[in-house]
Amino acid sequence: MVAAMVEHADTQRLIGDLAREGVIVSVDHAAGTACVQFADELTTGDIPWLASRAGSTRTWSPPAIGEQVMVLAPEADTARGVIIGSLSSDAHPHPANDASTLTEYEDGARIGYDPKSHSLTAILPVGATVRIDADGGLSFKGDMTVDGNIKSTGTITADTDVVGAGKSLKDHVHHGVQPGGGLSGKPQ
Repeated sequence: MVAAMVEHADTQRLIGDLAREGVIVSVDHAAGTACVQFADELTTGDIPWLASRAGSTRTWSPPAIGEQVMVLAPEADTARGVIIGSLSSDAHPHPANDASTLTEYEDGARIGYDPKSHSLTAILPVGATVRIDADGGLSFKGDMTVDGNIKSTGTITADTDVVGAGKSLKDHVHHGVQPGGGLSGKPQ
């Protein structure tokens, strides 16, 4: 009977050690691994984290030091462990509390989509840049507002008109124009 109780306790402990919560204490970006420390002070060696995609389509989103994670350790062997996901914590709470999808980065950048307002947003910190390389072209449908200067290294073409400071490029008139080589005044 005593052997059965000990065996039962060992089985319970092993089952409890299959999945454990811990905190990332180091990250090796080149190797794609991290070390996790558990509440009992046990620290794993370098173990991989689970990627959402790792085939012909791949994603890269490494964990950060201090991030709370869940580790799955087959047969309770942390040397074979895999970081299977992150858990929100007081130090790193949820970035939203609604039905939106949101990614928030360490520098404050936020990229998300809110299905209620049908709004896709990319809010970047001061000094951030955006780069889109699309040799096949870039297409926007809808009105566009730009708060800042626009510079082009190529031709800007409009199918209807270009209006600057209230003056139409195609329909403006010049007053005081006389035949000859004189220059006209500014558009009216």
